[in-house]
Amino acid sequence: MLNTAEWPDRRWVIGAIAVVLAVTLWRVGWLAASKAELGVDEAQYWLWSRALDWGYFSKPPMIAWIIRATTDVLGTDSPFAVRLSAPLLQGATVLLVLWFGWLIGGRRIGLLAGAAYLTMPVLTIGSMTMSTDTPMLFFLAASLVAWLRLVHGPSMIRAAGLGLMIGAAVLSKYAMVFILPGMVLAAVSVPGWQMPRREGWIAGIVALVVVGPNIWWNYSHGFATLHHLADSAGWSGMRLYPAEVSGFLLSQFAVFGPVFFAVMLWQSLLVLFGGGNPALRGAVLLCLPVLVVVTGQALLSHAYANWAVAAAAGGSLVAALALQKTPRLLAATLVLQGALTLALPPLPAVAIGLQLPNGQLLFKRYLGRADLAQFALDLAQANRLPAIVAAERPLLADLFYQARDSQTRVYATPPDGAPANHYAMAYPLPAQLPGDVLLYVDAATAERVLSSYPGARELGRISPTEGWAIGRSFVALRIAAAYWTAATAAGGALSLHGRTSADSG
Repeated sequence: MLNTAEWPDRRWVIGAIAVVLAVTLWRVGWLAASKAELGVDEAQYWLWSRALDWGYFSKPPMIAWIIRATTDVLGTDSPFAVRLSAPLLQGATVLLVLWFGWLIGGRRIGLLAGAAYLTMPVLTIGSMTMSTDTPMLFFLAASLVAWLRLVHGPSMIRAAGLGLMIGAAVLSKYAMVFILPGMVLAAVSVPGWQMPRREGWIAGIVALVVVGPNIWWNYSHGFATLHHLADSAGWSGMRLYPAEVSGFLLSQFAVFGPVFFAVMLWQSLLVLFGGGNPALRGAVLLCLPVLVVVTGQALLSHAYANWAVAAAAGGSLVAALALQKTPRLLAATLVLQGALTLALPPLPAVAIGLQLPNGQLLFKRYLGRADLAQFALDLAQANRLPAIVAAERPLLADLFYQARDSQTRVYATPPDGAPANHYAMAYPLPAQLPGDVLLYVDAATAERVLSSYPGARELGRISPTEGWAIGRSFVALRIAAAYWTAATAAGGALSLHGRTSADSG
């Protein structure tokens, strides 16, 4: 049943806020000292924030709006400014999950749910980098609180608030839709969670109004995001991939914590076979549909570990409800995951060169990016070339970010068909650009260009010794900007825009 009592003791509220604030300040402090460069996605989100819109090639717009706010307030585009909202939003989300748990089961359940959420490994990592998961989880948790407050006291204003939070969550990440079937099912069938029909319709209509501009953006841009999502799904007919399912499920023990994920699975089975009280059934419905959808995606193609993160809030409540009767196991889990929560944030500052047992750098994807981009920028300036052209999304992300204070322009190679990423859609090389440009490609592609186009000339090459591109070589070529137009007219330009494993947005 829904808890309707007032907070029994303000000291518990103040204490919870103090703990969350202390952890948040710990995360912010180490974030300021981090030596990790912006990852390829973070650099792309930053670029989006320079041109605010209702949508982008691969994601909805909320993350760009938030980054624009933090960078404008701080007056800098530094990695710290780009990432600052991550720990702040994560801290606020913990408090919302605590509130949500209190609305369900009182102070004890609220505190346990908040503690479970605070110490989940994936969310600690989410406070160290800027991703679309973080704002989605914040608005998702806010929508859960708004939902239960609406159940407690129906009103049109509260219904509109719920719709606003759901819409904002969808504008943060489309994975929010994975949780909606479970929310609807709980709202119509679980005692204590049921929502009045009128308020439910109001919330749904408001949510659609909030998301409407993004739908229109997709329509006016040829449903670019829909095509990207379909491409990312990678479905291939009726072929199934059971190994991907096992890999995905195993990864969730690291994402949510081994005990919490095992409890989520066990309690989900219990509810499916008719067990559990209303509070537990409602909590399971907030995470089970997410796990089912993403596991199905893994079976049909693949699924990344963080794709089921929308289950975090519901999973925290499941853990609190199920483990309250096993205090020793719960305490041990919170202590171990709490230690990890405090140990992870300092690593990018004090152990950026930490190696994994296989010899790979733990922070490989956040190193070497600036040097690789600066190499091309320096050559372009030295040779008085006004623009750099690249095909790979990681190179383009780094070039745009490093060239933010430069006069050198950056373009994507003209796409031979549908654009493969945001850069090819929004920043293709203009057809009428005069003179020469610097073409920045991997060594194998450079050899093909040099052998097929006598007018190209090598200006330099670099082989990174650390970071995301270690083991690869990149070449800067001087080439006529009209190369692509002329080659297409003659029967087809050499395709440089093939997709890579990182070329997904």
